[in-house]
Amino acid sequence: MGGIPPLTGVKELVTVLDGLVGRPVGRRELPAVVLEGNHERGAAFVTGYRDRLCDASGAAVAPHALLDEGLVEQAQRSAEPDVVLLDELTRQLEQTMPAAAGGLTLSTYWTCRRVLDIDAGAGAARAQRRTLAEKLCVAWENDTPGLKGLRSFISTGGAGQVSERLGAIATVLVAWPLEWAHRTWLNRTRRLRWYAPKVRSAGGPAASRFLSAAVSLSKNGGLRNRAALRQSLLLEALAVDLVRAARRGILLPRRRRRVWPFIVLLPRVDEPSTATRRLLDGLVKLHRRGLPLLVLAADRVLGDQLPGARDGQEGGDGPGSRGRVQTPAAAADCLRPLLEGRARSVDSGLVDGQLRVRLSGEDQSEVRDWLDINVAVSPRSVPWPSAYLGVLVTVALLAGAVPVVNWARQDACHDMWAAQGVRVGVDTAPEGCYFTDGGSQELLRTLQDRIRAQNRVADRGAHRTVVFLSPLTADPQGKGEQLTPAGVLQLEGAADAQREFNKQAVGDAERPYLRLLVANAGYAFAQGPKVVDRLNALAGDGTSILAVIGISQSRQASVDTINRLSPDLPVIGAAVSGDFMTTETPNYFQTQPTNRHFARALTRRVMELKRKKALIIYDDKDRYSLNLRQDLSSELAGQGVELVEPEVVRTPDFGQPGVVSALPELAKKICALNRDNGITLFAARGSQLPKILNQVQAECGNAAGTPFPFLASDVDTLIEYPEIPEFAHLDRYTAVDLSYIAFSSDHHSDHAAGSDSFRAAAAAIYRTWTGTKLPPRASNVLQQLRNSVDVKDTVAQDRPFHIPSDDQALAERPLYLCTVSHTTAKPPVCRAADGKPLK
Repeated sequence: MGGIPPLTGVKELVTVLDGLVGRPVGRRELPAVVLEGNHERGAAFVTGYRDRLCDASGAAVAPHALLDEGLVEQAQRSAEPDVVLLDELTRQLEQTMPAAAGGLTLSTYWTCRRVLDIDAGAGAARAQRRTLAEKLCVAWENDTPGLKGLRSFISTGGAGQVSERLGAIATVLVAWPLEWAHRTWLNRTRRLRWYAPKVRSAGGPAASRFLSAAVSLSKNGGLRNRAALRQSLLLEALAVDLVRAARRGILLPRRRRRVWPFIVLLPRVDEPSTATRRLLDGLVKLHRRGLPLLVLAADRVLGDQLPGARDGQEGGDGPGSRGRVQTPAAAADCLRPLLEGRARSVDSGLVDGQLRVRLSGEDQSEVRDWLDINVAVSPRSVPWPSAYLGVLVTVALLAGAVPVVNWARQDACHDMWAAQGVRVGVDTAPEGCYFTDGGSQELLRTLQDRIRAQNRVADRGAHRTVVFLSPLTADPQGKGEQLTPAGVLQLEGAADAQREFNKQAVGDAERPYLRLLVANAGYAFAQGPKVVDRLNALAGDGTSILAVIGISQSRQASVDTINRLSPDLPVIGAAVSGDFMTTETPNYFQTQPTNRHFARALTRRVMELKRKKALIIYDDKDRYSLNLRQDLSSELAGQGVELVEPEVVRTPDFGQPGVVSALPELAKKICALNRDNGITLFAARGSQLPKILNQVQAECGNAAGTPFPFLASDVDTLIEYPEIPEFAHLDRYTAVDLSYIAFSSDHHSDHAAGSDSFRAAAAAIYRTWTGTKLPPRASNVLQQLRNSVDVKDTVAQDRPFHIPSDDQALAERPLYLCTVSHTTAKPPVCRAADGKPLK
């Protein structure tokens, strides 16, 4: 076996690498594996691994490129080493494509590469663009079978009068249309839309089209000698081509056999600012975008500087290391979840996107024997039925496609479906197709009709779409004991904000209209995965649907639903308060204070009442409730409040009975705690609160004296929603003085939160829309939100805020402590609350 050093753990590392090479990448993100320690060993490992990528006959089993010492030396002598390295890299990838998998087409890369060799001449910018387009078209025709002969025939005019006439006809009917089509493709293809913004951000011309920007990178262009920009553009173009090449279309049998990533082997990575170092860093950046690429490199600089590198000793982080360094066995453990499909990316052990591995120790005879026996990667076999059956099935399906398409067009509810007595999915119907029947949730039906009418107005002008995704229907079986559907009142706030925003767009060419699609994920996000899959299909290429808002609940299912959405779609929460939502969902943005701020405000109230003991009631199966209980316990304990044994009240799942503390005993405990200068804090879902208060009313409601304080958080919907049963009206429980946390000073807290989420999406879309002449995409809006957006508008002038928000910014957002009145139809009395840290 070549040069792979037979060290401890190398067998495990090579086995995992072979497995990753022999399987489709899919949605996995493969890290760059960088070898440190003794550089000779690292270089030998990388070079030796190249031998494993060829079969006994020398044919490649996976496309790969080895940039060896000789090439690096040649590149260093060149004026443009980055171009030399990338040209060789692409050449080797093209040459090592397995025959059964078809050829590798790198049209985007070679288009950008040809720009560097073309002299666009001097003079006016328009003339330079024309010259560049003509030369790019000639180069494309020369590289395209058939067109090269046609170009030669047109150029020479052939022999004789007839040939001359045919050449003239070909020029008019073929050559000129081809040149126009190719110029149009260069300026409008999605493959090159990123080019002009990159050049513009690097100080290039304020261009929005490829040709206008590419002139500055041509042979005598002003940015031609910017090595970092030059490499970045070429790598981006290569990434576009490799992503396209890795797509395994069912109608392309050869592509079905592409069951491997592309592999780049760098046996020598020099010090910073060198071409090899910039190349490695550039490839790592592409890795983080899910590129189907595996990079294996040997770091000469860090390797030689690490303690023990030359004598083979193990070492931790040293002066020459930039972070955690793994042994080969530990690196194999980090990569194994990717191989087994348990993770999409490496969760730990990465340093700047790289998995750094220390090669050290003595040679092991058993590892050497294993390497001698196992000499090549074995990609997963793709039998002919798997490769060709897709074509046959597609042909069969097309035979019946016309009636199916006609049926889908006739069915207005084709983006919705029945689930457990209600409809879930995405409301794209012009009328009818309600989520519930006529006997329940009239407010939701009214909102669907109202939003459809507002969307018809938006369709008259330039518009984009925002999706409100949330559980909008209650438990259809009633076993969840849910009194009100989550999210409906927040949807009402979003609909009001949409109406006001679109009023301002009338007559303003710089402001787009916004449509609002309503998506029901079912009770407690039970149908979340299916609804998200439908949303992703509707979102398509990311130019229509630009943001998702709502969510409405902090659950594990909420986290899973958000992470299943397209990674380009930003998600903006409404009345969502779980501390974990922002930490576990990379594309999610918080608009309201979180449980941490609730806990601080409630603790301040406990201190105002001078209570020395506290009982927390929570749901031990609900992440939201567990999180709030933890925050409350921390804040109360920090203020010296004694925490009595907490009580559990559990909301049942579908078809499962709920588990709840015995209500009579719980009520007695609450009443006795009050007499002992204590207080009760309710930290579970609001639907469980009325039955507890009902028992407390029976236990101590007739006692002499004023109502005693009782604190809660998630009861806004019980205050606002008009369709709750009589026993759930909180004003009827006169034994307690119930106070709760709200986001607004009136009784429309959920309404305000829904409005805020729409306003944040509108602000980001508007800023993206006016900041570029190109049609905005979801990824542009996501980046705008990550950069920062100030939400200040006339829709809600008294509720400005900033995204993204840290703990301090969220603590500044409106938060109120509201007390329920015991007089029917009288709204709660609210005062400002403070979510800032307690002293």
